[in-house]
Amino acid sequence: MTAADMTVKPARLLLAIVITVVLLLGGTAPADADFGFEPGSVKTTFQNSEGLTVIPQASSHPFAFSIAFNLNINHEGHSEGGELRDVLIDLPKGMSGDPLAVPRCTRQDFEGARPKCSPDTQVGIIHPNIPGTGQLSGPIYNLVPPPGMAAQLGFSAIGLNALQNVSVLGEQGYALSVTTNAIPLEVASLTATIWGVPANSAHDAQRGAEAAAGQQGAPPVPSTAPELPFLTLPATCQEPLQTKIEIDSSLNPGHYVSATAQSLDSGEEPAALLGCGSVPFSPSVASQATTRNAGTSSGLDFELSLPDEGLLNPGGVVETQPSKVVVALPEGMTANPSFAEGISGCSTNQYQAEQVDTAPGAGCPETSKLGSVIAHSPVIEEPIEGSLYLAAPYQNQFGSLLAIYMILRAPERGILIKQAGHVVPNLVTGQLVTTFEDLPPLPYSSFHLHFREGARAPLATPPTCGQFRTVSELTPFSSSAPLERDSYFTIEHGVEGGPCPGGGTPPFNPSLVAGTANNAAGAYSALSLRITRKDGEQEVTGFATQLPEGITANLTGVPFCTEADIALARTEMGATEEAQPSCPAASQIGHTQVGVGVGTVLAYAPGRMYLGGRFEGAPFSIVSISAAKVGPFDLGTVVVHLPLDVDPTTARVSIPQGLPDQIPHIVDGIVVHVRDIQIQVDREHFTINPTSCEKTRISATVYGSGQNFTSPTDDQPATTTTPFQAADCASLAFKPGFQASTNGKTSRKNGASLKVKLTYPNTPQGTQANIHSVHVELPRALPSRLNTLNHACPAATFAQNPAGCSPQSRVGYARATTPILPVPVEGPAYFVSHGGQQFPELIVVLQGDGVTIDLAGETFINEKTSITSSTFRQIPDVPVGTFELNLPQGEYSALGANTNLCTTSLTMPTTFTAQNGMALKQSTPINIEDCPYTLQILNKSIHKRTVSLKVAVPDAGKLTATGTGLTHTTKNTKARQTVTITLKTRHTGRLHTKIQLRFTPINGKQRKLVSKHTTVAFK
Repeated sequence: MTAADMTVKPARLLLAIVITVVLLLGGTAPADADFGFEPGSVKTTFQNSEGLTVIPQASSHPFAFSIAFNLNINHEGHSEGGELRDVLIDLPKGMSGDPLAVPRCTRQDFEGARPKCSPDTQVGIIHPNIPGTGQLSGPIYNLVPPPGMAAQLGFSAIGLNALQNVSVLGEQGYALSVTTNAIPLEVASLTATIWGVPANSAHDAQRGAEAAAGQQGAPPVPSTAPELPFLTLPATCQEPLQTKIEIDSSLNPGHYVSATAQSLDSGEEPAALLGCGSVPFSPSVASQATTRNAGTSSGLDFELSLPDEGLLNPGGVVETQPSKVVVALPEGMTANPSFAEGISGCSTNQYQAEQVDTAPGAGCPETSKLGSVIAHSPVIEEPIEGSLYLAAPYQNQFGSLLAIYMILRAPERGILIKQAGHVVPNLVTGQLVTTFEDLPPLPYSSFHLHFREGARAPLATPPTCGQFRTVSELTPFSSSAPLERDSYFTIEHGVEGGPCPGGGTPPFNPSLVAGTANNAAGAYSALSLRITRKDGEQEVTGFATQLPEGITANLTGVPFCTEADIALARTEMGATEEAQPSCPAASQIGHTQVGVGVGTVLAYAPGRMYLGGRFEGAPFSIVSISAAKVGPFDLGTVVVHLPLDVDPTTARVSIPQGLPDQIPHIVDGIVVHVRDIQIQVDREHFTINPTSCEKTRISATVYGSGQNFTSPTDDQPATTTTPFQAADCASLAFKPGFQASTNGKTSRKNGASLKVKLTYPNTPQGTQANIHSVHVELPRALPSRLNTLNHACPAATFAQNPAGCSPQSRVGYARATTPILPVPVEGPAYFVSHGGQQFPELIVVLQGDGVTIDLAGETFINEKTSITSSTFRQIPDVPVGTFELNLPQGEYSALGANTNLCTTSLTMPTTFTAQNGMALKQSTPINIEDCPYTLQILNKSIHKRTVSLKVAVPDAGKLTATGTGLTHTTKNTKARQTVTITLKTRHTGRLHTKIQLRFTPINGKQRKLVSKHTTVAFK
């Protein structure tokens, strides 16, 4: 940046002027006065060519500028408290000089009793008042400054020389400071005058060593140098200019006495410069992204230029600089979170430690560097170069999230420029607005800021192609009214230089990779899901996902992260992976990792995932709590709360669709540019694989936002899938147990009952296949009741709310246990009619722990046999402990009875099909309960020499028939049933005998032996 150079030159001139202008006023102070200034003697004035004091035009080149003061004098005419030793003068802010406008005298030519400096190098004159001698005069020369100094002046009087070193005060207002050390003369007063245009012929009478020394008869000495301005006045008219002078004495060095003089006086009141309205201000601004590709990482080049009009014109008014610059980047060009990865912030202390000679990294760390800056000044030969640094978030002078430090140096001239910029992102759009206030009032022609490009560039280009406007507001020193300047850059390519998206809307083709770490059927395994998008595509604002049937979770023993916990998590700041958020540790089910930013390098924010309760109508939810902390940026805690639905028919788990804007795409004004979402459900013994090895898919519907990603109406869904298949299903066993029973006491009014119970063996998870379907055929003795079927609940009523179905359609109740839920699921069974189906369905509604499962069984009645069958074709692939269904008797019972059940044997053909395809077919006996525990002879017949008895047996056991003259016969039974037993006579002829029937139950200790007899006669 050239501001430093500009500052250095004006500073040198001003310092030289200030030191030269130590006006010698001869006054006498009281004898008891201390070392210091005579009251009221410190003055600064501007003169015209006639020597009159004037109030000049702002930002012009004055004819001459003088500084004068008197010291307190004792009764002997000497300075009270010791001789004057050092003089320090701080010139008014904005007053500058151009050492390059005047030839410079070398130090070698200046030193000696009689300096050999050319008259062309003279820039002013000094008048010291020496006690006992009176007022003397001497020239002030523009010298070649040594390294590390902005400028240097030197004056010579009566063979004694002194140097005035000019420096820039830097952050203290960037005023020029002139220091004269070890003044070689004892003075009572000083007056120093610096010429605004030293080569002006009006100064010829005082030019040259003799003329400047006031020697009588000394001829005028013209200058052969170009007539260029040496001094330039500030551009502000708001307040009087002030010059601060500090002095110390030879008796008390380092103990300074200070006084402030108004640079302008108008009567008794201080006055300001005139004509600020006529000070020109015509800056130009250019900004350009370092890439022409849309939606990618980018640096930025920003240049502020000022014309040098008036700077070289002795009678002209110099272009002013801006005191405040506000730059608003185009909407869509946002901060790139990727740049935070690996960067650090420069703290306030580190920033303050930056000096002219500070080694790299000794102040602001190299890892906080954002780019470079270079300035050019017309008053310094070399450019002023420096760096841009990221200010430590919230630990900067603004207390803000974003701020930048600009540090420039011209070490050869001892110039250091430090400037802090406040960056404010728009909380809705992410647009970045940067403000630099209290800029240095130094002469410069251009400032060029370059923010680095590359993978970790600090900015992201807009997502679409077109021309984009940067708006700059520049407020000059001469006015409070800002001037607006626009600059434009063009984005003309898509990602990686490809074509721009048609219609101005970025493409959106997210990808999905998902699956379980161990895909063994029925086994516990961690589940992973990863959604990614490319640069230049639409922003991710939300997603829905659907897992395959059979991927379930064991919720037993997992507490919920409650709404109160979630609300507290939203207020947490700085939650990190090491810190435990407010959700209970026992509710954690996994981890998340979100990659944000643009370009080839992303920044990743870790998080934890918890199981939540009912949310958005879903029985469960997942709660992701992430630390929004990358590098030095800590945006607190980001909470994403998503419903977790369970399909009532298939038990398929999903994050439902239609919920965009779940993912915060802007946090504290920082557009996060989500590119990579990684979810790991890795709680031990939690996620369970299907027991079906059918090929299926995991799908995700990802919501993207195009040009205006702040608008919810802009969300566009895109569905992506990834294949999934469990393995080794054939290794799973399938051994469910099944029992059925009915009540033998039936009636025409209340019909018949049926109870069934399914049980699974208690084996480790991953050893048994789950049930896929069940088909049962009821015995002819238990027909469906048409009257009940006619009262079936309409499907529309059932879909709206099963509780709205009529009581007549409610035909039973079921209860199931599963190891993956802490409570049973249970509920009513309904007949539900679908208009296009011949018979109603039997739908069992199971509820528990917030889950609802509808088991639907198709009903079919064979017209020829009147046998009712029921087929449950789609049973969820979920581990089952037990399942019990009770269809009780009642006025609207599901089943009737067309015979005395206690006197018949009932079986139910049953087919169970496992999720792995295995089938188990059996004829399930139906146990008939509440029948008399007796033997009943239902029929007796004799054919030739054989008697046949049809006997109803009450239980499982052994039936024995004996009789005199008859053979001995035994039958074994497995349940209550009807058996036929035959006996034969041992010889021919008439026989009249008694048959004794004895039944011994299997569980003889708890059941009594029963018997019955009958008589038979053979002819």
